Amino acid sequence: MQQNSEYNRRRIRMGIWFSAPAVIVLLTVLAYPILASWVLSFLRVYFAGQGLSFRFYGLTNYTELLTNQLFREALLRSIYFTLVEVIVVTFLALIVALLLNHPLGRHAFFRVVLLVPWALAPVANAVLWKWIYNANYGILNQALIGLGIIDRNIIWLGSPVLALNMILLADIWKAVPFIALLLLAGLQNIPSHLYKAARLDGANAWQQFQHVTLPGLKTTLIISIVLQSIWALKVFDLIYVLTKGSPADSTVLLNYLSWRVTFSNLDVGYGAAIANVLFVLMFILSLVYIRALRPRKTKEKVG
Repeated sequence: MQQNSEYNRRRIRMGIWFSAPAVIVLLTVLAYPILASWVLSFLRVYFAGQGLSFRFYGLTNYTELLTNQLFREALLRSIYFTLVEVIVVTFLALIVALLLNHPLGRHAFFRVVLLVPWALAPVANAVLWKWIYNANYGILNQALIGLGIIDRNIIWLGSPVLALNMILLADIWKAVPFIALLLLAGLQNIPSHLYKAARLDGANAWQQFQHVTLPGLKTTLIISIVLQSIWALKVFDLIYVLTKGSPADSTVLLNYLSWRVTFSNLDVGYGAAIANVLFVLMFILSLVYIRALRPRKTKEKVG
């Protein structure tokens, strides 16, 4: 027993020494910026002639968020953007995954084509959609006119509601491939004998999907929903390239608002407070993700 305990202590010490460099890097790259952001959110930062000037501001930056109409609107738009994107992306990705899992859709060519939108660099993707939405020579207007759906060019990014939803459409197009491949991996992990047993019991295609596919995809669906929620809250590049928050700040979401307040308005403390609100939202989603993946404890029945 003493030899085993000594061996286990040596293993733990060795594990600590081997993992220490990675932990130090993570603390430097992740923990320090997070802590610095929280500290800045309690300060008022001034850009003086000789450099930065700091003054303790307490909770004022956070109380100002509650009374700032633009922040409330950005928060509501971010929630709307996230909810719609998660629902649409998950639905479309599930359909694509089911098609790719079908014997006719298992060719590698379809998976390569599917990966093209996801593989594009974020800024390149945003520039591509800026060309598509262009009111004068954009392919979207030309295609709809050619199909007889519209009779004149539409300024897709010119009205508040339309501009936000066009950004949403572009982000959905880029997000579907990765989630579809994630769900495809989940589909391929479902044992085939479950489908055979369901067919023997007389289950039709819908009943197999309802009682075999969906329960088998539960964990993968939760992971997909949480990840996509975090990515939707972080959207920035599309807004920066397509609209820069216009028209009339109707496409300003939390992440873009934090950047604009910090680097355009040079209000570092207030921008850090907005970023921290966004961090808390993503942290809550991460807790949901961890809780969903935590194994359930089974209670043993005492006979």
